[in-house]
Amino acid sequence: MKRRTFLTSPLGAALAARAQPKLRCSDTGEFKILVISDLHYRPDPDVHGIALTEQLIEAERPHLVLVTGDCLSGHDCPSPEAVRTAIANVAAAMEKKRVPWAIVFGNHDQEHFAKTRLDKHAVLEIYASHPHNLNAGYERGLTGGGNKYLLVWNAAGTRPVYCIWLLDSNEYFTEGKNTYYDWIRTDQVCWYYRSSVELEKRYGGKVPGLMFFHIPLREFNEMVNQTRIIGARHEPEAPSPVNSGLFAAVLERGDVRGIYCGHDHTNNYVGRWKGIELGYVGSAGHRAYPRVPPEDPSNGKVRGGRLLLIIEGPPARHKTWMRFKDGSVNWEFEYQAYAEYQLGK
Repeated sequence: MKRRTFLTSPLGAALAARAQPKLRCSDTGEFKILVISDLHYRPDPDVHGIALTEQLIEAERPHLVLVTGDCLSGHDCPSPEAVRTAIANVAAAMEKKRVPWAIVFGNHDQEHFAKTRLDKHAVLEIYASHPHNLNAGYERGLTGGGNKYLLVWNAAGTRPVYCIWLLDSNEYFTEGKNTYYDWIRTDQVCWYYRSSVELEKRYGGKVPGLMFFHIPLREFNEMVNQTRIIGARHEPEAPSPVNSGLFAAVLERGDVRGIYCGHDHTNNYVGRWKGIELGYVGSAGHRAYPRVPPEDPSNGKVRGGRLLLIIEGPPARHKTWMRFKDGSVNWEFEYQAYAEYQLGK
């Protein structure tokens, strides 16, 4: 969908007129983000996944919820109406709890396209039609869809303390007879770099950042083979075979402090590589692997979400932990000294 067509459509005009709320730290100077991933929702609701998301929201009271891809099981959505219904399932918990939220695309989200002909812009318009969704206003003209950043402001609303980067890691590419996971393209990396420089100029200094997308970078492999991590690593990382150069750009800019992904459902670890946190957020959906029945007790430590708590400072900083379906949290949260020992200060 072209920008002009979107803005002149009834829904597009309504969304353009609807001002998105400024994300601000609480009066105590804190801002909490809940990150869930790999819902793999379809038109018939995953009642267990929706209930888990509600449970996590009630337990943690986040100011923002992010879904890091594979929100939909695209091949199970054969019509535009099915896509719309599945997206309503994604929205259900956040809209019920009236919490701002946004998504990034995963490799399975658009597998409906051959049947529905709904491109990412059309799908994002559906997401943005939900009252508390923040996906509108993304950067046009880049590879993928939904590439944008959100600023988190101090409690007074006078300066940004963190920047939330949302990127589309795309889907697949084919080389000969083989198909591989895609990568974040050069135009997206350049957009991040350029936007980071512009933010620094605008606000008189680098704005610390957290970055979210679906398919992990190749640097995740390097990290787990050469340093310590906290959390579960139950499967090998599945990045693109192509190094996107994003990590190098992040290192050069020096503003992004953490990069978090979905994709590998049974990984929920976090580590630090060349000074940057790299982590997984686990899986909240109950219909994708590991295919254990929803009532199986093993779900208690397999399903869950990652929390990131931004503290405005000075200096601004953040901490992160996992909360699981059984209500527990992991060592990252309970023992700060252990986290510092494992990952370094």
